[in-house]
Amino acid sequence: MPFQPAIDEQLVIDGISYQVCAHPAIPGRPFVQEGQSSRVVQLRTAGGFVALKAQTQLCEPSLIQHAQQLQTVSSIPGLQAARRMIITAANQPALVTTRPELDYAILMPWVYGPPWQELIHHRRPLSPSQSLALARALTNLLVEIEQRGLVHGDLQSAHVMLPGLIDPGAAAPVALVDLETMHGVGVLRLPMPTPTSPYQHPVPAQGLSADRFGGALLILELLGWCDDAVRAAAATDSFFTPADLLQPTERYHILRDALARRWGLGPAQMLDRLWQSATSMNCPPLKEWQAVLPSPAMATAEPQAPAMIAPSLTDPVAPLMNDAAALRTHGQLEQALNAYRSALDRLPSGDPRAGEVMQTIDAIERELVNTSATPAPQRDLNWSAPVAIGVIIIILLVLLAAIGLNRVATPTPTPVIANSTTVTASPPPIPSPSPAPSPAPTRSPIPIQSFRVDRIFPIELFTGATSLEFTVQGSGLSAVRTATLRAAGYDPVALEIMAGRSDSELRLRISTLNIPLTGSTPFTLELNGTPVPGAAVTLRDYSSVRVVSGVRPDYRYTGRIEEDAQGAFARIRVEPSPESAATEPIRNGDEVDILSEQPAGWYRVRIRAAADQAVIGSIGYVERWLIDNTGVPPPPTPTVPPEPPRLRFVKLNENEDPRCVLIQIRGINTAGWIVSIDGLRLSGAFDSGGNARVCGLRPRQEVTFTVRDEQGAPVRGGVGVPTRGSDVMFAEWR
Repeated sequence: MPFQPAIDEQLVIDGISYQVCAHPAIPGRPFVQEGQSSRVVQLRTAGGFVALKAQTQLCEPSLIQHAQQLQTVSSIPGLQAARRMIITAANQPALVTTRPELDYAILMPWVYGPPWQELIHHRRPLSPSQSLALARALTNLLVEIEQRGLVHGDLQSAHVMLPGLIDPGAAAPVALVDLETMHGVGVLRLPMPTPTSPYQHPVPAQGLSADRFGGALLILELLGWCDDAVRAAAATDSFFTPADLLQPTERYHILRDALARRWGLGPAQMLDRLWQSATSMNCPPLKEWQAVLPSPAMATAEPQAPAMIAPSLTDPVAPLMNDAAALRTHGQLEQALNAYRSALDRLPSGDPRAGEVMQTIDAIERELVNTSATPAPQRDLNWSAPVAIGVIIIILLVLLAAIGLNRVATPTPTPVIANSTTVTASPPPIPSPSPAPSPAPTRSPIPIQSFRVDRIFPIELFTGATSLEFTVQGSGLSAVRTATLRAAGYDPVALEIMAGRSDSELRLRISTLNIPLTGSTPFTLELNGTPVPGAAVTLRDYSSVRVVSGVRPDYRYTGRIEEDAQGAFARIRVEPSPESAATEPIRNGDEVDILSEQPAGWYRVRIRAAADQAVIGSIGYVERWLIDNTGVPPPPTPTVPPEPPRLRFVKLNENEDPRCVLIQIRGINTAGWIVSIDGLRLSGAFDSGGNARVCGLRPRQEVTFTVRDEQGAPVRGGVGVPTRGSDVMFAEWR
């Protein structure tokens, strides 16, 4: 049965009394957020607010160990939800006895701010500066997680909180929740179901690359959300649907065009790289996003027309905000909250009042929570909010008036009117400082480009390939005479312009590459001596990235597999030979860069990601089957020991007396041997020729006999041999 709390219900946890909060927008309902397999309830105590997550997805002791391991990352801004306590019958017996549905519930800090999913669902706009700031904050948080060898494991819009929207000074503008899927170095992976969402790569992710696809989609959504066309085209709770992923759908083109228009070619190319990725391992590492994100200066050139809407009678939002302020002043908080939310939904993209309204909504929600906790709420008027709103409105009116005056003023210089005061001829007259003449136009230091770059493909080149070519698409490209790739710390790479170019397409080739490249590095494209903003080609010294999957304990017979406390491992070699010196260990789940596929049957690899951080970056040779788990050497054919010699009997004929049996043995010395009829006191000795005759049977009587050596021991193959009177039995020792 799911946890059904009541408003103001008391829960005592570790001796501290918590109360269930009322919902700020739904009278008479507790503050509960529903999830797929959990319910998160807001609790209050003297120290503030906390979240209690009652979940049915996983109820086992490993959850306690996982929570303890998460404490190591709880100090990272944005991962405050990692500070948690698991409630069990062992540590909270009284609570679990009365509320058994709280067994293995999670107590953790309450994360303020709306989830990103809510903004997508309600199409709430962001200004360009907000989009860029949130995208950068999320990138920095994901890079911190990736560099620690961890993954969130289930990145999606519902798990990304935006405290920065209601508190610009928040230490973590973006926070992650639902951390039960987090795992990696030092944090065990809980047996959770495989996540399903529009943020998961169509090919299931493996290893430490699991966050790259979903994280990139979230960053791109945040960057594009300041564009009206992007918001209008978004799906319900995410921009893309699962059917859109890796497909050239209309949503893909809308987002790509918006990114290129607002932020340049860099983010648009990152979207291209995602759409070209066969697996999550082929997606750009999250670290690369820090270099691709545009500078804050690009967010300042925001459209002013929709952003500076005067709060006049023609503005449909201003009356709503005034009504909301009045309702709040008179203590009608719930009605004021609904009015502010209605105003927020009507605010156009880039309106500076959106941030103010979000902060006011959050403040009212907290007031409602505090009011529900007080038995007799006071009716004192809150005069600070309307005064603040009034001041802001006055400032906006003055600013708009100033802008209007500037627009009315004639932009051309006006003649200086002579002062009535007499001025002598020497010294020369001083010109009037106002109005100042327009300065003479100066030549821009940036050359005017006669071309435009829209797309580059492929955008990654393996330096070990036989041909290093790529194509540039755009307009005016027939005017390009020189092309170069440049990156900080490297010599420029000259490009050859290949035959067959046109105004819309340019084919370029790297003829000679003599740079010491390690890993992957984005190089900026320079045409006619001018860098093209955002246009880059990534050069990498590896052909692909693989996950180690052939290091298994059942391959110990190969002599390549060892085991320790962490499980099975193999070692990379200095040279492509099993007899070569062994160096660092590799294990299943490690990621390696394939530097070379020569000689046959071997990979030259560089360890990209591993549980043991000390081995990352190590280079050596590994037999291919250890990486791919294909072409594994077959187990050796078991050696069957030769069967020891024995008597092998056949019946020659029935020419003997019906009351007798004749036994003949060849191939071994039978001196001292005898043959006896089983169950009867009849026997006979073998002569020097290997013959023995036994009589005394009834005519044609069926019996069995046994041959014994000189020690009286049964001879192999001569025990219980069936026969009957008149048979002549022959045996060969082999």
